[in-house]
Amino acid sequence: MMRFRFKLLTLCLLFSLIFVSTAEAEFKRNYTLAKKSFEDGNYSEAVGKFTDAISDNPDSAARVKLYGMRYDSYIPHYFLGEAYFKLNDCTSAMAAWDKALEAGVIQGQDEFSSMQTNMAGCKVEVIDVSSIAAEAKAEIDGLDGAVRNFASLEDENLLRSEWSSKWQPEMNQGNQLAQTLRQRLEIATAESDPDAINAISNEARQAVSALNGSEKLARAQIRVLQSQSEETTRLAREDARRGLQNNIRLANAAEHYEGGSSQMNTLMTDLQRQIGVGESLGETASATNIKEQSQIIGNVLRRYNLSVQNWQAQQQSIADRTPPPDLKRLAEAYFAGDYESVAQSANPDGFSKDRARIQALLFRAAANYKLYVRSGEKESTKLSEAESDIRAIKQMNRGFSPYIAAFSPRFLTLFRQTG
Repeated sequence: MMRFRFKLLTLCLLFSLIFVSTAEAEFKRNYTLAKKSFEDGNYSEAVGKFTDAISDNPDSAARVKLYGMRYDSYIPHYFLGEAYFKLNDCTSAMAAWDKALEAGVIQGQDEFSSMQTNMAGCKVEVIDVSSIAAEAKAEIDGLDGAVRNFASLEDENLLRSEWSSKWQPEMNQGNQLAQTLRQRLEIATAESDPDAINAISNEARQAVSALNGSEKLARAQIRVLQSQSEETTRLAREDARRGLQNNIRLANAAEHYEGGSSQMNTLMTDLQRQIGVGESLGETASATNIKEQSQIIGNVLRRYNLSVQNWQAQQQSIADRTPPPDLKRLAEAYFAGDYESVAQSANPDGFSKDRARIQALLFRAAANYKLYVRSGEKESTKLSEAESDIRAIKQMNRGFSPYIAAFSPRFLTLFRQTG
């Protein structure tokens, strides 16, 4: 009895494996034949084969073994939708593509982009856009009208000072937007895109509202400026005059320098002339004229002060290039051959600037070296003192080198070799 049951179980398992293997082979065969029919343009036949493959195995897969060593993606719902699409059956195609999306495999395949494009094509509804295009055109025409109304303010004298910086950019922006919207409307109408046309209408309406709001603000500002009293004008004039008087006071306090540069003298003459112009402005002078003259005086004064600074810097530079008297005496004694005097009297620490100290050390080192050579190179202390001074120089300025025309080649060699 047990042996009979074992044989029966074995037969059932074997039958099941044969059935599964047969079903798997069937869906692969149908899928392969369906793709062949689709590629050959037999879309009705392809629909039947893809439907059979899905009936045998509805589960999509990114990679399956079809036969032998050939592997391929298994996306039958996608191809079924494509076949329906070729047959102009968008309803069935969309249903199949929805199944492909639910499976989550097509998103990672190269065919996904083509499917998205065809799905978008199936969703397009043919709409008569002439009426909404006409409405959009009317909105753009309204924007053109708002721009013209705004442009009429350009000749208002009260807005002239701020027109180019504050108001004109808004008018230009509205005008440019109207041109852009007309171009976009032409394209959207040709493509029968109602959403794009409605968006254009909304943009035009919003631009009209914004431009009308700016126009109201500009006209309100004109009314405010027109209502300004004579008192406001007087206060503005007095404020400008205070600024002028302050600049005149500063100009009169500018220090005069005897023997200054020709530029300084020219600017001082101009400054005095501009002070005279400022003082001659009567009570009827406008605040604008007073401010302009105050600015002229301030500008000339700044140029004069700058020229004074440059002249003072030049004088200081000349003073810096003039050697101190003690250093000059050292140089004269050295080049006169009085090396003992230089070696004994040189005092580098007596100079306040490093450049002078270095020169004093240099003359003392050169003088001691001369004395060392005169002794027949016997007074080694003189050589040591020379080397010590050279090291002190290099410690202060590693890049310093003596003027080669002023010192002997042997001393220059010693200077280079001493570390």
